[in-house]
Amino acid sequence: MRHRTIALLSFAAASCFAGVASAAGFGANLVLAGPLRVVSTLTQNTSINMLAGLPIRVTMCTGAVETPVFVITSPTTVIATGSCYQIKATLVGVDTTRFEIVHTAAANGLQLVEFGGGAQGVLFDRTNPNPGTVNSLTGRDVAYLAGVGAWIMNAAWSGPVELGTRPVMNDLYNKLTLRFSTCFDTGDSVSFNVDTDSIG
Repeated sequence: MRHRTIALLSFAAASCFAGVASAAGFGANLVLAGPLRVVSTLTQNTSINMLAGLPIRVTMCTGAVETPVFVITSPTTVIATGSCYQIKATLVGVDTTRFEIVHTAAANGLQLVEFGGGAQGVLFDRTNPNPGTVNSLTGRDVAYLAGVGAWIMNAAWSGPVELGTRPVMNDLYNKLTLRFSTCFDTGDSVSFNVDTDSIG
């Protein structure tokens, strides 16, 4: 697995994620350092157009990086297709989004999947503190639903969000990163829910 080392150097806190998995599962919700993002408005209602504009960055186990784009496939669903995987996001509530990742080919594997980190309209709201940022209401950490594979998935939140001139509450983040303890590869899948808020 040494071929992954260079690709993961930028993920300096990877030691927090260490571990060898014998079956698919969820490890922990963690917070990593990231640039502050200031927004002027915040709402619970995430639109499908905002979800479609959520940036994705996938780091493969080979070190290659892909940036698939979400395409709207229904009033509540967007799908992004990579070289050997598909990522589906579904609005299951006004502030809840379900993500599903499926490995679709007998080639390569995924190490990291990053959502956000730019000027997108979608933000990620953690469970605590509660109450947190004004208008973010009750948040939700990554809620693991199901998975197939020999990995443990961890979720890292980064890029705290400040609403106007109010204090940063450390519940609202601009980026969500998933890291798999071993390659997410042929036949693997994972699904989870997370709280999504929006600008405007």
